[in-house]
Amino acid sequence: MRMTRLSVFVSVVFALGMVLVSCSKPPEAEKEAAKKAMDAAFSAGADRYASADLEAANKVWNTAESQMKEEKYKEAKESYIGAKAAFEKAAAAVEAGKKAAADQANAEKEAAKRAMDAAMSAGADKYASADLEAARKAWDSAESQMREEKYKEARESYVGAKAAFEKAAAAVEAGKKAAADQAKAAVKTLEAEWKKLRVTAKKMEKKLKDKKQAWTADAKAIKEGLERSKKMIVSAPAEAKAKLNELKTMIDRWETTFKEMAAPATKAKATKKKKS
Repeated sequence: MRMTRLSVFVSVVFALGMVLVSCSKPPEAEKEAAKKAMDAAFSAGADRYASADLEAANKVWNTAESQMKEEKYKEAKESYIGAKAAFEKAAAAVEAGKKAAADQANAEKEAAKRAMDAAMSAGADKYASADLEAARKAWDSAESQMREEKYKEARESYVGAKAAFEKAAAAVEAGKKAAADQAKAAVKTLEAEWKKLRVTAKKMEKKLKDKKQAWTADAKAIKEGLERSKKMIVSAPAEAKAKLNELKTMIDRWETTFKEMAAPATKAKATKKKKS
């Protein structure tokens, strides 16, 4: 009987020893499993689309790491098991998070598109081209990020694009005023040049000959163009500037023509003076 009790006692002590030994070993297998779950969560994009779940998992992981350093292996084992489950939860939440981010990005895209359309309708392409170009770059960047499924980054880029398009739209009035001022100055200059050109044309009337019909047509176009341009300045200064540039080209061309027509006569006078 005594031997039986001793045998039982030894068995119990041995079992407790085994338990203590097993608890004293670092839980490397559980740590490795948690690490694999962590890597899988990051690969899935949990840092972008399930950041709250990932942060919670990281906290459990950090607790396990701290317990390992303190050689609290039993507690560390449980923490690693918990961390593994938490990382798996974060990975599983990625798809839902990605969809939510895509929906948010698309909502901002629509808002940016409306701002773009408003800027174009206001005339930003004519009167705020630099601001419009900057806005388009932000838009293009957002579009690229959407194609790469970088939805959070795309959302921010669309927000920036919207603000840039609104800035371009707001700059239109100042740009329109500047264009109107430039057009008015151009009209004043061209009217003076046109007056001189008509005086020259009258002097060269006999020499026009086969060019007379072309001169008559261009003279009419210049006169009417100047009047039309002056009326356009208030409502469409950019178009007025473009028209004035055309008229400037016509006037310059006729000035050159008249100079060429006058050149032979000038040479002849110079020759007579030398003979005398």
